[in-house]
Amino acid sequence: MEHRLAWYPTPSYLVKRKAIVEFLEKVPVRRVLEVGCGAGDLLRFLAGRGYSGVGIDLSAEAVAAARAIADLSRFRVEQAEVDDVSGIFEVVIASEVLEHCLDDVAFLRKLRRKTAEGGRLILTVPARMAKWGANDELCGHVRRYEREELRARLVEAGFEPLTVVSYGVPIYNLMKPFYDRAVVGKVTEVELLERRTEKSGGMRLLPRLGGLFALLFNDVTMYPLYLIQRLFYRTDLGNGYVAVALNPRGEG
Repeated sequence: MEHRLAWYPTPSYLVKRKAIVEFLEKVPVRRVLEVGCGAGDLLRFLAGRGYSGVGIDLSAEAVAAARAIADLSRFRVEQAEVDDVSGIFEVVIASEVLEHCLDDVAFLRKLRRKTAEGGRLILTVPARMAKWGANDELCGHVRRYEREELRARLVEAGFEPLTVVSYGVPIYNLMKPFYDRAVVGKVTEVELLERRTEKSGGMRLLPRLGGLFALLFNDVTMYPLYLIQRLFYRTDLGNGYVAVALNPRGEG
């Protein structure tokens, strides 16, 4: 029997998804490439709003999970590297990917080659090295980003940064210590592998609680927190950044 990710969204993932979609809705685009699509929740969410395109991930397990929930008439889901994807896209999304890359500028240049002239790149990354914790170690992060550092990397790769906002206040701030405590000294080698393939920010530490989490945490119950996080976009108080950048030229 094929094994699939037992994935469900956490509050910190939902506020991140909300921020991504808010920026995506500001540009007239329908064709999207998601790099590091994980279990496929964002692909499913975007398909329901009329978007189409391609989702890729390096993990075969993640790709199988994404194919199980994505609308495959709108999104093609592949186990692939960025350079393996054909065509260019109006928007490229890479959520919680860049912090895993030793040479992040080289990776950004790969993303730029897949971004149409005048198109947008949307990134999410963990914020501020001062917030480094056990969960960063577990997930295989190379770094957490400072706001101006992230802008500088985008410029070096040929993008024009449009905005960098701090997301997740206050819920992500409250959840992060839980994530850090949950992994210290309690992670088997198998769990480590699974967690490192988890790109979409969902929860798998307590898979039997998936139904309860879906009931407690959704767009209706989280709406007040979506509004609150906007008040802190211009601060550096959140645990993550969402960056939106323009590709001013077609060539990569």
